[in-house]
Amino acid sequence: MIKKIYKILSLVSISLLIMGNVQAQQWTIDDDLKDASLKIAYDEGNIDAGKAVYDKNCKACHTDIVIADVNDRPLPAAPNLGSKEFQKNNTDGEIFCKISHGNGAGMPPYESMVSETERWQVIAYLRSYCESYVPATNDGAEAAPVEKFEGKLTKISTSYDKESNSIIAQLEGYDAEGNIVGPKGVKVSVFVKRYLGQMALCDGEKTNDKGLVSIKLDGLPADTNGFIIVYAKTSDGALTSESKIQISDGWTWVNPLDGEHLWAESMKTPRWLLITYLSVTLGVLSVIGWAVFQLFRIYNLRER
Repeated sequence: MIKKIYKILSLVSISLLIMGNVQAQQWTIDDDLKDASLKIAYDEGNIDAGKAVYDKNCKACHTDIVIADVNDRPLPAAPNLGSKEFQKNNTDGEIFCKISHGNGAGMPPYESMVSETERWQVIAYLRSYCESYVPATNDGAEAAPVEKFEGKLTKISTSYDKESNSIIAQLEGYDAEGNIVGPKGVKVSVFVKRYLGQMALCDGEKTNDKGLVSIKLDGLPADTNGFIIVYAKTSDGALTSESKIQISDGWTWVNPLDGEHLWAESMKTPRWLLITYLSVTLGVLSVIGWAVFQLFRIYNLRER
C-alpha cells in the first residue's frame, strides 16, 4: 500500500514539474518590437561582430548553426537557429525580445549581459543564414549589400602546400550560368583534430577569387609519422570534409625513463624514500580499512 502511495506521489510530482516547465517556457514579446526590423546596418562588419557575440554567449547551447528545413535538434537540446522554420516564423523584433528576456527555463535573459547593439548584431549574424532575408530600410537600418556567392557549391577539400607551409582549403562549385568556378567570398572554417577537441586554424575566412583559403602553419605539431587530421566546412555547414594530411617527415618519441638515472632501479633507491613511500601507503590503506569497518558497524546496528 505504501509503495503504491509513493508511486502515485512520484507521478504527480513529475507531472507538476513538466507542467511548470511548459508554463515557464513562455516568450515575452514587447508590443513595440513585435514587428520591428533590424535596427543596425546589415553588413559584413555587423555580421562578423554578431558571430563573435554568438560564439561567446550562445554557441555553448545552440552549437553550430546549420541551414536546414526544420529544427533538427529536439528538446532538451537548444534549437538550430539556422533552420528555415525558425527564420520564417520569427521577425527580427521577436528574436530580439527572445534574446533579451529569455523564457524562464532553458533560455536565460541576456538584456543585462549583452548590449542592445550586440543583440541586434547577433540577429544580423543569424539572418546571414537565411538566403531569402532582405533587410528593411526602416527602423534606422540601412540596406547594405552583403556579398554572397550566386551559384551552387559542390565540394570542399584541403591539402598541404610544402613550399609556403600552408593548409589550403579549396571550394568547388558552379556559378549562376552553370560554369565550373572557384566560388569567391564564401566563408570557410578549418580545424585540426587535437586530443581534447578541435583547434581552429581559421574561422569564417572568405575564399579568394579562385575559391581558396590559405592558412599559414606555425609550429603546428603532427603525430610521429608527420600527419594531422584536418576538418573543413562552409559557414552554413552545407559542405564538410575530413582529411589526413602529412605536413612533416615525422619524429621519434624518446621515453624520458630510458637510459641511466639516479634511481632507475629499486636497489638504488634511498632507504628513507622507500620507508616514506611504504609508510604513506600503509597509512592510506589503514584509513580506508577503518572507514569500511565503521560502515560495517553502522550497518549491523541498523539491522538490530
